[in-house]
Amino acid sequence: MTTQLERFTRWAREAPQRVYTALMGLLSDTEGLKDSFEGQAGNKATGIDGISKEDYALEVDEKLETLSQNLRKLSYRPQPVRRVYIPKANGKTRPLGIPCFEDRIVQDRLAGILQAIWEPEFRDCSFGFRPRRNAHQALKRLGEIITNQRTQWVVEADIKGFLYAAS
Repeated sequence: MTTQLERFTRWAREAPQRVYTALMGLLSDTEGLKDSFEGQAGNKATGIDGISKEDYALEVDEKLETLSQNLRKLSYRPQPVRRVYIPKANGKTRPLGIPCFEDRIVQDRLAGILQAIWEPEFRDCSFGFRPRRNAHQALKRLGEIITNQRTQWVVEADIKGFLYAAS
């Protein structure tokens, strides 16, 4: 996380009910975009434009400056994702969207900003889709609760299946 986002997280933690009105400045920051570029894996599949990290690295500073300007002018438009279907064990397929490399940079930067705002708000018992947390830690915590506390019920719910069945 960049120093700028670390300061922003501390600021958000100090007064959680603040209204955030200047997030585009954080999003379009060229240093932050550079951090997001460097954090991207170089071996990911390419989007519809066929540009890889290696391709984007050529004249990266100029490209990130242009991206920053487009974000500030609100003229940045993400490209459509490339749709591929991954086979599942049950014979069905799962759709997967592969964004263009530049869109990944913007998505990563935006995710970092939103994480800086919301991470201080989450409870310690929340594990889903959070940095430095995973399903194994959640299962370990569940085991501790079942073993050490007076637990009578454990409920597993398929929310997606429930919502589709209800409609």
